[in-house]
Amino acid sequence: MRPESRSMRDSILAAAVQLFAQYGYHAAPLRDIARIAGIQAASIYHHYPSKQALLVEIMETHMQRLNTSLEYILKETDDPLQRLHDAIANHIRLHTTYKAEFFIIDTEMRALEEEHRPYILGLRDKYEALLQELLLDGMERDVFRRSDVKIASYAMIAMCTEVATWFRPDGRLSVQQVITIYRQFITEGLLHTPEVVAHMPDGAGHLL
Repeated sequence: MRPESRSMRDSILAAAVQLFAQYGYHAAPLRDIARIAGIQAASIYHHYPSKQALLVEIMETHMQRLNTSLEYILKETDDPLQRLHDAIANHIRLHTTYKAEFFIIDTEMRALEEEHRPYILGLRDKYEALLQELLLDGMERDVFRRSDVKIASYAMIAMCTEVATWFRPDGRLSVQQVITIYRQFITEGLLHTPEVVAHMPDGAGHLL
């Protein structure tokens, strides 16, 4: 692909991100995306076959980014606590850096056409499975307390994702300070506590 063609695709995609995040997928017509990108509406079809293709690329690109980075963390170290700290930082940094893109992922799954939905949901499920692998490993090695690993992963994802809704780069705390605070909250909630483990039912900590 020629550099100028790639540049135009990027401009169209950036315009789509802006409008999908601001107005929602269904309320963002292609003509407005084209106007912001500085081209005629018909010219979009030289780069993307449909508005749906724009939505799929936004979701695919950033879900793959999330998955690839977590896979790297799992391969880089086998220390459960370091993995947890790195995963928290990774999730928060990506969601605050690509705030609009992940907002679209979180709110526009229903806008995916049937042929694309299983693929994108599969990427989301893969991320959840990787995180559950991280947590389950820590539980089985008695670094983390044994609990329902799915619920633990959902709670962690919800907490870290929520940061993007209120974090401001010019606010009181830097993103690194926020990461440090969230690491403390999440780690203290997961660390192995003998009294708690003693009262957990058999099988706690196993994947459902």
